[in-house]
Order: sequence, then C-alpha cells, then structure tokens
Amino acid sequence: MERELDLISDFGTRKIGYLPQLAWTLATHRKIDRQYRKRIRKKIARRFPGPFDVKVEGILMRAYPLENYDDRIAVGRGSLPEIPERKLIGPLLKPGMVFVDIGANVGSYSLFAASQCGDTAKILSFEPHPRTFSKLKFNVGANGFSSIEAINQGIGPEKARMRLYSSGGTNIGTASILPEAASDRQFVDIKVAPLAEALKTRLISRIDLLKIDVEGFEDRALLPLMTPEQQNYWPRAVLIETVLRRLWKEDCVGRLTELGYQIAGDTGENLLLLHPMTEKLEF
Repeated sequence: MERELDLISDFGTRKIGYLPQLAWTLATHRKIDRQYRKRIRKKIARRFPGPFDVKVEGILMRAYPLENYDDRIAVGRGSLPEIPERKLIGPLLKPGMVFVDIGANVGSYSLFAASQCGDTAKILSFEPHPRTFSKLKFNVGANGFSSIEAINQGIGPEKARMRLYSSGGTNIGTASILPEAASDRQFVDIKVAPLAEALKTRLISRIDLLKIDVEGFEDRALLPLMTPEQQNYWPRAVLIETVLRRLWKEDCVGRLTELGYQIAGDTGENLLLLHPMTEKLEF
C-alpha cells in the first residue's frame, strides 16, 4: 500500500532525526558491501520511510528514501546522485540555455541545472509517473526555480496512452514503458507524445542539452526527433543512459554518430555525445 505524499506542509517541517539519518547513512554507505547495504535497508532503514526535508548541494528536496534511489542518496550520502555524469555536463550548463530532461524523476538533474544556470535558462522536465511527478513539482516549488517547467507526460514516437510498468516499489524511478524492463507487472496509464510537439507548443526552437533516461525506451523517445526535417531541434549535446541499450530496437548511439555526434564522455552507465557545431555555437 502506497503511503500518502505530503505535498502541503512547508519545506522544513519534515526534519530528519538522528536514528533515521544513521539508518539511511548505513544503508547507502559506499564502504559497506552492497548486499549488506540492502539488508540494512530491508531490516532497519525501511522503518523510517520519510519523507524527510534535506538540503543537498544547495538544493532543497523532500525525500522518500524507501521508494526512490535518488532520494536515498540525498538522505544517506548528502549529495545528488550520478556525480560523474554531472561533472560531464557541468561545463555545458550556462545562463540562457535550453535543457530538456526526459525521465526527470524527482528532479535531480533539472534542479542541478537550474542551480547552475539561474532563472534565464529554460528547463523542460518530463516525468510521466503521477506519483513521481508530484514529488518533482514539490521540489521545484520548494526551490523557487522559475526556469523549470515540470511536465507530466512521457516522450515517444506518437501521441498515445501507454502503460508505465512498476519497479516493484523500492525505486519508483526505474518504472518503464517496456514490461521487460520492469520488475513487476503493475502499471499506471500515462500520456505520451513526441518531443517535437512539446517544443513547438512552447515556441522553443533549439535544445542546448538533452538528458534522457527512460529505462530502455531511449531509442523510441529520442530518434523520432533526429530527422532532417527537424534538424533545428537536434540537441547540441546529449547525455543518454545506456544501461538497457539491449532493449533498443534501433541503436541510439550508432544513429547519433552517423549524424555527426561524437562521444565526449563515458561513465559506464551514460554517454555524453556532442554535435560538431557545439563548440562553434554560443549558448
């Protein structure tokens, strides 16, 4: 049974106590074996599901560590997740840029980008899961970031209603449109539409950086944008998760390199690809 979200109380009212902090620190500590961390989470930390209001790297988050990996890292380690990936994109984050976050989750990347770029940036954060979207909206509001527009829909090849399958509850951020990528068969119905449609509706004519992490659906979300007719929308830089590339119908990375993109960074789970024009264009 899902716990009710707290989307009403002011940020700061959900302070974390000593025992919950200790439990989640141990459950996420890098020097503790992964299997032991998992046991700690199941036997001890799960007694403290949150939410907890935390400030990590200057960013405010209302975290639900029992059901989301990003929240666990924020509470237990006191940092945002995916540090190597954020180091890769850090130099690309500049005032006035357009950043598209496909699979925004609770907002880790979008909030980080907004904190670096200021209010002159335009950040589109697409998160289709209704529960996760509610957390994203709360986090955006808690920080007062006017540069972020949170959008409750998925990105796909055509406008449709689709099923988003569950991750089993311990990491709702890994929900997927592909049933073979999910750990159980529970699902929610979501809205899906092509990215170009959302861009045109908002009169956005370019993308400076696009991050995409949609659990094996990356090819069907991104590649419909990469046609000659929509070349003005081609991102100057793409950060793409490759963990589930085996589920792609078409090789995203191969297609992007055919179009002239070059791999500029590899963290083992994500690739950063830059268009040859990136260095010549100013944000």
